[in-house]
Amino acid sequence: MRFLLVCIALVAMLPNVARASTLWQVWRAARTNDPAFLAAGAKLRATATDRPAALAALLPHVALAAGAGPQNQYAAGPEFYGTGFEPITEFQRIGVSTWQATLTQTLFDWGSVKSYQAAGFRVQAAAATYQATLEALTVKVATDYVAVLAANADLAALRGAERGFGKQYHDAEARYRAGMAGVIGADEARAALESLRAQVVQAQTTLIAARETLAALTGNPAIDANGSLPEALPLPKLGGIGAWIDRARSGNPTLAAANLTARGDAELVSAAQGSYLPNVSLQLQHTHIAQGGHAAYAFLGQSITGPGNLLQQGNSATVQLNWHVFSGGATVAATDRARALRDEAHDNAATAQLTVIRTIRTDYFALTLDRSRLDAARSAALVAAKAVRAASDGVRAGLISESDLIADRQQLLSADLALHAAIVSAIGHELGLAQAEGSATPALVHSLSTTIAPTHNPKEAKP
Repeated sequence: MRFLLVCIALVAMLPNVARASTLWQVWRAARTNDPAFLAAGAKLRATATDRPAALAALLPHVALAAGAGPQNQYAAGPEFYGTGFEPITEFQRIGVSTWQATLTQTLFDWGSVKSYQAAGFRVQAAAATYQATLEALTVKVATDYVAVLAANADLAALRGAERGFGKQYHDAEARYRAGMAGVIGADEARAALESLRAQVVQAQTTLIAARETLAALTGNPAIDANGSLPEALPLPKLGGIGAWIDRARSGNPTLAAANLTARGDAELVSAAQGSYLPNVSLQLQHTHIAQGGHAAYAFLGQSITGPGNLLQQGNSATVQLNWHVFSGGATVAATDRARALRDEAHDNAATAQLTVIRTIRTDYFALTLDRSRLDAARSAALVAAKAVRAASDGVRAGLISESDLIADRQQLLSADLALHAAIVSAIGHELGLAQAEGSATPALVHSLSTTIAPTHNPKEAKP
């Protein structure tokens, strides 16, 4: 038992090793770690306060004011009395308490109404931007994850070719030493083997970089991809390109955010123009003043002392109209600025639409060609593999040269790498089309994760 506990402690002290994760797991981890996505969420929460803040200008405002404290007053001076001015002295020592309640309700304020409507568009635009950031993160995670799978597949293909050239070199060297073949074949096989070893080192570097890029998304340096490139990649049925463009115009979150921003800025023009109009408000007010204490008066040689009590209450209802007839040109400047921002937002929305349509067309036609490219790459890889097997038999039988087998092995390697590139390209175009359409959702991640998840646990290539 003690030995078991010691072993567990030693294992716990070992450095973290790479932990294979599915695409779905990596995507979920990236959602809680990616700073750009977290910032978009914080901006959405902040922008969501714009609408209630703008609505506050249209709702009733209630204000309470109260005060209490002692007051000492002394006054001395002549006052006209009878036939002349007589000196009068007054002294008060009292306590005063006051309170006032005021209710103000806006009856008409065009600028506040339009500002409230603009705030609603800003909140919707922030929500669309949040969705666009989430889709961008989805595409980035899937792209980086597939890059790791492709780097693994390329490294495995290169190591397979390295083993093949190594075997060929040793066989050629054995035949040369036995006097069955010349040294040229052995030298050519060795040269090809050394060249492959250099490519393997480069592939190892590429794999390390791809893994680090993926790990940066999750904040976990021990993360690794678990899966393999799907050679039988199912491509979606595209249909007509017009339907894709229509869906992108209505569903692309980046385009939606740009359009909503343009609409909000248009409302701000009206809000700025509202300064030309009067504002009308209703004010209800109740006032209460109470004081108590003593007051002393000196007049014509007489001194009188008495209470200084006072109670005053009042209610008022006022309809107030404020009209800034001239504000030094501030209204004109604010309106011109609002118009310029509206025009900028409109042009940005038009640019966003052109970008989305261009992306749809580019990825749509690329994906239509990816099907043929994948079929051709699969066929080329199968034919090249058969050619290598046939050439290997031919070399052993003395029917063909080592150079022919080297060329066939290099062709097989090129075909395998081309197939991997075709798969990555097709996945990239599918992701790009989905993002442009606005359908790069968690459902897409889950579907792709299921597609590339292995049905068994293959031994991955390690750098």
